[in-house]
Amino acid sequence: MRAVVDTGVVAYYLLGSEPYLDDLVRFWRLLDDPVAPAIWEAELANAMAMAVGAGVLSADEGQRRLSLAARLGVQSIPTRRLWRGAVVRGFKSGFAVYDALFVELALRERLPLVTYDARLLTAFPDVARTPDRLLAGTAAG
Repeated sequence: MRAVVDTGVVAYYLLGSEPYLDDLVRFWRLLDDPVAPAIWEAELANAMAMAVGAGVLSADEGQRRLSLAARLGVQSIPTRRLWRGAVVRGFKSGFAVYDALFVELALRERLPLVTYDARLLTAFPDVARTPDRLLAGTAAG
């Protein structure tokens, strides 16, 4: 399965976040070609730093989880390939460009955008899916 993955989906998986973990484990097992705008790397590093700062992870564990993220196989698409469309899409939808980059990539590649972001799910119902919804569609199709 190929999909655009939102940074939150990666972060929740790496942090073992409930109640999402069971669906995320199934999702990552089926996903063989994840893609994301390159900004996901900075966003994920920030999420891990915040988890360390909040005492959720030790600094060493935060580093270990970043190493695991690197092995997930997420193909980083350069932001400059997407930024023009993301600026327009962000302006029209009211989303920040860094969120619109994920939508832009999904629409260009005709892929689902896998996210838990409620605003994205509501604003872009034709492209945005939660992992469990995407898995349900895969099992039905």
